[in-house]
Amino acid sequence: MKVTISELKKIRFFDNYDDEELNIFIRISSIKEFKVKEMLFEQYDELSDVFVLFEGCLSLGISLASEKRIHLGTLEEGQLFSWSAVFKPHISTAWVMATCPTKVLAIDAKQLNLELEKNCKFGFKTMAKIAQTISHRLSDTRFQLMNQLTI
Repeated sequence: MKVTISELKKIRFFDNYDDEELNIFIRISSIKEFKVKEMLFEQYDELSDVFVLFEGCLSLGISLASEKRIHLGTLEEGQLFSWSAVFKPHISTAWVMATCPTKVLAIDAKQLNLELEKNCKFGFKTMAKIAQTISHRLSDTRFQLMNQLTI
């Protein structure tokens, strides 16, 4: 299933992209659906797609060596995740599970990297959004881990 420009314009991550740039995402993306309690990926999985939550609810967390899972938060519609797919070695730093029926936009990371290299304006805009995502996720993770340590 493909997504349209008008649908992308409703998603927060795609704010400030023009129609030509949105068409890049459409060309290299597809919609994937997940059921309740279905894992999108596990920590340390090799990733080939960058995801944007289209609709639904997702839980994000990390696993410890003792096989304990720590929930770090929930993802909101319009948020990008699985950014590790863009960077070598393309290994997930967390796990993500659907907590209700969910649709995500799956962006092919290899194709995205090619587009980032071809178009500097598009590349800078996209990498700035990915960097902002990483920064927020790091802050959220620190906060959740500090809460875990005080319990």
